Amino acid sequence: MALTHEFLSDVASTQGNAFYIFDDLAFRRNYLAFRDGLRNHYPKAEVAYAYKANYMPAIGQILAELDGMAEVVSRFEYEIARRYLQEECLIFNGPVKSDDDIAVALSLGSQVNLDSLAEVERVARLRVTGRPLEIGLRVSAIKADGEESRFGISVREGELARALDMLDTLGGVNVASLHCHLTTQDKSPEGFVDRLRELWSIARGLEGRHWLRSVNIGGGFFGELPETLKQQFACPISSIDSYTATIGRAFTQMHPERRIRLIIEPGVSVVANTMCFAVRVVDIRSRNGKLQALLDTSINSVNPTRSSLKVPLSVVTAHCKPDAKRRSYALVGNTCMEHDIIEPELEANLNAGDFIVFENRGAYSINYTPDFIHPAPAIVSREGKVLKTADSVSTSLASYNSIVDPGGNG
Repeated sequence: MALTHEFLSDVASTQGNAFYIFDDLAFRRNYLAFRDGLRNHYPKAEVAYAYKANYMPAIGQILAELDGMAEVVSRFEYEIARRYLQEECLIFNGPVKSDDDIAVALSLGSQVNLDSLAEVERVARLRVTGRPLEIGLRVSAIKADGEESRFGISVREGELARALDMLDTLGGVNVASLHCHLTTQDKSPEGFVDRLRELWSIARGLEGRHWLRSVNIGGGFFGELPETLKQQFACPISSIDSYTATIGRAFTQMHPERRIRLIIEPGVSVVANTMCFAVRVVDIRSRNGKLQALLDTSINSVNPTRSSLKVPLSVVTAHCKPDAKRRSYALVGNTCMEHDIIEPELEANLNAGDFIVFENRGAYSINYTPDFIHPAPAIVSREGKVLKTADSVSTSLASYNSIVDPGGNG
């Protein structure tokens, strides 16, 4: 995303010194790369974007335009997603769902994947009228250390067998989907095929008992990464094409009839590179013999998850001095916290008024960013259209009950 100092200054004049820039074309490209790529090898494939990565309205609108799907893990996310997508296009995962969550989502035709024996037991108490219950089961994945994930229904512990027995005794309940998700470090395509093979083995055991409509292998993929990010991983970086080809071909071999839908749930890999974060340098100063560039933002906005990966960045300046001497700066934030150091060492030629542009900030940055000391920043499009104004005193306090100040000021 090529940005000029003039463009950034224009946005800053109305939206403040720190703001995200969203590239809608990149999101469309990433989503379709997964979906079209899968369908090239297995036509009955769907991509349910993981809403937890970034639930901004512009993304919901794009998914609706693309006839896409979404995956949510809470009622909060569910209600946001259904503002843009039909309920039949939503998959409701997550370890904690109330009876009302399950009943509402099922009655509206969403795919609800039960995460535990407790949730399976609670289904027996539901009375969803108008149709037989169509539910999904999340199967606990096996981690690299050989232990089971804390999420899902355990095969090893016999939970899956007990869950199926319980559902069989209820009558009118069909297991329509099997789901499994696990984020691994290497994210290899073969790892997803192993997950798919495990689910397919379970699916074969359901024949004659349930009418399976889909298998869902979750997310955890690599997306397009800047070269500086790729270099920080010890494992090979798989491409979207390699994922879709490997997974699609594998499922075609397992299920040549192509009757059952294949679903994946990418989040970070679809949205991360669609946003950058631009921040103005407000001061250059010296501390303990080293230079500091004070930025009008904090580590909470740049790296809210405290990832150990070094954030790719660039400098956009109005001072065209290619021969200027480069010096070492620590990029520090605008909070009163000593640990608010965004980048401990950057070789550059910085001046107050320059902008630092942090790349690959689309995933989790908005959802994780709190109103801590300063309000959460604005979001604009590539053209400068305001997609979200910065939070304010009014928006931050809107959900609190009003308290009258005894002194007459409340």
